[in-house]
Amino acid sequence: MKYNMKGTSYMQIYSGKLVIDLATIVESDEEKVMKNNAHEALSSELMQELRVILGAAGYLAGSVGATLEKVDNVSLSDHSIIKSFVEQSKKDVYQVYNKANRSTFRIE
Repeated sequence: MKYNMKGTSYMQIYSGKLVIDLATIVESDEEKVMKNNAHEALSSELMQELRVILGAAGYLAGSVGATLEKVDNVSLSDHSIIKSFVEQSKKDVYQVYNKANRSTFRIE
C-alpha cells in the first residue's frame, strides 16, 4: 500500500485481460447453424455469472464475450478431451456455485 504526503493510505488498481481458450463440440450441419449452435450456451446470463464469480474473487470484469471459429483437422483425441472435460465439469459445477454464491441470511 502506498501513502500520500499527509500520511493517509490509498490503493492501486491493476488492469488487464483474462484470456480463456474455448472449445465445444457441435454436430455437422450448415456453417451458419453450426456457428449458432457453438455460441448457444454463451448467453448474457452466463456472461453475468462469470462477472459474479470474478467479482466474488475480487475482480471487476468489464466486457465479457466470446467468438468461436470452426477448427479444421480435428482429431478423435480432441473430441474425447472436450467431451470428458464437459462431463467432469457438469459433476463439479455445484462446488463452483457454492463458492461464488455465498449468502448470509438472518432469520428473526
